[in-house]
Amino acid sequence: MKLLSKHFCNYHCKRLIYISILLFNIIALPVYAGEWRVVPSLNINERYTDNFRLGGIATGGKGNDEFITQINPSILINGNARRYRVDVNYLMNNLIYANNSEFNRIRHQLSANGTVELIQDRFFIDGRAMILQQNASLLGSQGLDNANPFNRRNVSMLNISPYYRHRFGDFATAELRYTHGEVNTSGGGLRDSSTDNGTVRLNSSTAFRDLQWGITYNHTEIHRNQLRTIALERSTVLLRYMLTPQFSLVGTGGYERNSFISVNGRTSSPTWTVGFSWIPNERTEFDFAGGQRIFGDTYLANFSHRTRLTTWSASYNEDITTFGQQNLLQPGAAGAIPSGGILPQLLLNTLTNAGFGGGGLANQGALLGISGANNFFTNRLFLQRSLQAFMTINGSRNTVVFRGFNISRQAYTGDEEDDSIGGRVNSVLNRNTVQTGGGVSWIYRLSPLMNVTTNYTFTRINFTTTNLVDINQVMLVSLNKRFSPNLFGEISYFHNRRDSERINGDFSSNNYMASLSMNF
Repeated sequence: MKLLSKHFCNYHCKRLIYISILLFNIIALPVYAGEWRVVPSLNINERYTDNFRLGGIATGGKGNDEFITQINPSILINGNARRYRVDVNYLMNNLIYANNSEFNRIRHQLSANGTVELIQDRFFIDGRAMILQQNASLLGSQGLDNANPFNRRNVSMLNISPYYRHRFGDFATAELRYTHGEVNTSGGGLRDSSTDNGTVRLNSSTAFRDLQWGITYNHTEIHRNQLRTIALERSTVLLRYMLTPQFSLVGTGGYERNSFISVNGRTSSPTWTVGFSWIPNERTEFDFAGGQRIFGDTYLANFSHRTRLTTWSASYNEDITTFGQQNLLQPGAAGAIPSGGILPQLLLNTLTNAGFGGGGLANQGALLGISGANNFFTNRLFLQRSLQAFMTINGSRNTVVFRGFNISRQAYTGDEEDDSIGGRVNSVLNRNTVQTGGGVSWIYRLSPLMNVTTNYTFTRINFTTTNLVDINQVMLVSLNKRFSPNLFGEISYFHNRRDSERINGDFSSNNYMASLSMNF
């Protein structure tokens, strides 16, 4: 078998791995004492699919049937001490195709996070590095993992942030932070980008009880390869008045000044919001604000509530952002967010801890069918409006998760910036999009050693410039068995389909899988 050497690890993946190792050692050096855990693992997965190309009628059926073997060694490293914490999760995804060996390849997945306290209570460094794969385009095949290779691209991310904190007695606290981030991709026409951000914050301390205040200045420069550098600047003053210990009125005011060339109006203007924060008890919180920004009316909301058996969460926010900023801000572990989906971290935590001892399901791939809105490739600056909600029910034998989302993107820079991603026609089609959907997941524990997972996900993609619509659906059922404390098995079936108003946009795929995972 000949594995294509060019896919072993491209330049950016190697660079990011080296930086991650360096960051790991820098973080570990200051303090030698601590608790460390190293867990090597191996996952072997065999799949039969009747449409690995995810092609429609135009591609024909010949050559679409495929047996795919995945051999996935991985290592988990955790280090924890009084003044540092390190978490590294690396997986080598080896893909072997029985009938189409030209697609054999190695995909690397990495999630590395670290924080170190260099000067006690004063100076800190946070670091994060990731390598993952995602669907590059909403228009291409929508695979749920790397077994469908045609729309998958590597995305490498690095984020390092030193910051200094100081307390002025009981009067105020201050923070000075610098953050450098890099996002690199393998093909797909996306320009590599780097971000430099400086933030200064001064917030009132315990001397202020009923009337609290904060001042924030933020300057961001986004450097895009072969494209214009974008500068975003924002100054904000916050006032909070505590009407009661549980209810407060909140207002902000300031000015934002940006350097990009907008196709949708102003780039600089005053900004303000008014709203409230209500925390009636330790299990419930509700925040809401509305106001004005450069794009017009703006709203922010957040709601969370917990009971003994349920968890509720909903959020809405609006912001001018980029593909790179979305990736740098997004938490997750290697392989934990299939298809580049945008999922809240609390939902991921709920799902991955519903199985065997927390994380068993994630290791066995039961999250395969969990997909949401796609953070698709674009070089443009865009206004993103994001509404997400989920509810979980946890019983002695059942965990049920309901989730929903509506995420719209409106381009704020010109179509020409995306000509390298599929040409001008696709640039126009992706100018304004709305992704709406939801799903339900049910995990039923047959015994302490066995459970059944079912999942249904629905996503409607509206390309609003032309009003064309795609509907994606995923249906999954899997049986998971723990044979010993370190040996897990899974058999599963999932159906992936798209119904599209675009010519030759339809596809359907049936997939049967068996896998075995071992921790050493």
